Amino acid sequence: MDMKFKRSRWIYSVAAFAIALSMLAGCSDKNTDTSEGEEGTISINVIGSEVDLPELDDEHVYMTDADGGYVTGVDGNVLTEPIVSETYAPIETLDSGDIMNAMTETTTKASLELTQISTNERYAYTTLTAEEKKLYDEIVSGVEGLRYKICDEDAYTLEEWAKIYGLVYNQEPRLFYMSSKNKVGKLFYLTKDAEAINKMQKDIDAVVDKLVQEAAGKSSTFEKLKVFHDYLVLNSTFELKDDANGNYNTTIYNAFGSGAAQGNIQCQGYAKAMQYLCDRSGIRSMVVTGETEAGQSHAWNVIDVDGAWYNLDCTWDDPILKTPNYKNLRYNYFLIPDKWIHDITHLHVSQKRLSSGGYITYFTPPACTETAQNYFVKSGLVYNDKASADAAIKAEIKRAAEDGSRTAQIMVGSKDVYDAIYNDRTSYNTYAKEFSGVKGVSDECRDYMLLIEFDVIYN
Repeated sequence: MDMKFKRSRWIYSVAAFAIALSMLAGCSDKNTDTSEGEEGTISINVIGSEVDLPELDDEHVYMTDADGGYVTGVDGNVLTEPIVSETYAPIETLDSGDIMNAMTETTTKASLELTQISTNERYAYTTLTAEEKKLYDEIVSGVEGLRYKICDEDAYTLEEWAKIYGLVYNQEPRLFYMSSKNKVGKLFYLTKDAEAINKMQKDIDAVVDKLVQEAAGKSSTFEKLKVFHDYLVLNSTFELKDDANGNYNTTIYNAFGSGAAQGNIQCQGYAKAMQYLCDRSGIRSMVVTGETEAGQSHAWNVIDVDGAWYNLDCTWDDPILKTPNYKNLRYNYFLIPDKWIHDITHLHVSQKRLSSGGYITYFTPPACTETAQNYFVKSGLVYNDKASADAAIKAEIKRAAEDGSRTAQIMVGSKDVYDAIYNDRTSYNTYAKEFSGVKGVSDECRDYMLLIEFDVIYN
């Protein structure tokens, strides 16, 4: 018996058995249509007689209904249908150029609501070669677009890349979500979430807008800078370790937008915050980096005040205290010349130490030689004889003790007057104890600045 005959007999037996069961049960389907149906249509029929199944090729199968039965046409023959298969386009192999484009092209840039500042007016930018300016612009554009990479790793040496990447990181505080991590050709971020960045920007400017508005009401650049300086000193706490918001302690976010009563920031955070305020107020300034006497990295500002350049270091005007004093204000480093700090407290100016131990120079900052805008000079707090200096420092101690603040300071005009006051420092400690709640004073005098400073210590 050939295979076709076996198949026909099996189909007949199954169909007959099904009909018998339905008759015994008395429940034949009233809706079953065993007629030929309308001309040109197909009918679902129970196969009750032997039929031949047509031969199949590799591209067809027998047509079946939902119950698995064969479907016949009006002529009673089993119908066939083509095999249905899904086809997919072949996978295209990406070459290195395709991958590069995918990494550098983005549509994210338009979604970021960043403060726009003209980079070509940056002092540091003006010192660069044309090729360096091109790289600076590409890094800024890349960070604005949240790109991962802007060039191949062999396009620049580590020194070349570190210089320009470091300049963008320091001179563009508005790019607060940019990470300091450094690898040739690649860009790194504290976050790449555009929605989060926009929210942080709004939080930053909610504070900055008020400060800029307050400063706009002042008549001089000196007074504007004092508004900014005082806010940062009174509303910031120096903090090295990362905080709950992530590693934003070197950014303007922790200075203004974190929502904390005391924003935890490092020296770069102070310097970038001052730079951002100056940017928003049209005051020409820059962030300068270097090292302390202890070899620790440091950052401060150089600012143009009425056509002359001055150093301003908010970090060192905000002392690290175990118990913060929110009334503490001091002006040791408020608009000072280079000679008071260069190679004394602030070393390797505008340089960065590499892991190899060597240094790269970012740029040469403008020389700061004037003292006319210095806080003590401008405020009339420089004394040229011992008697007037003695009376002035006592008045400062009295003021601090009565208002609960911490710092009493003046400046003197010569080393002789400095030595005369400094040698009597124990008498000022005794004098301070006359005030209720005061334990004495600590010596914070600085001979290289001719600065007399006593910090009031409370019980």
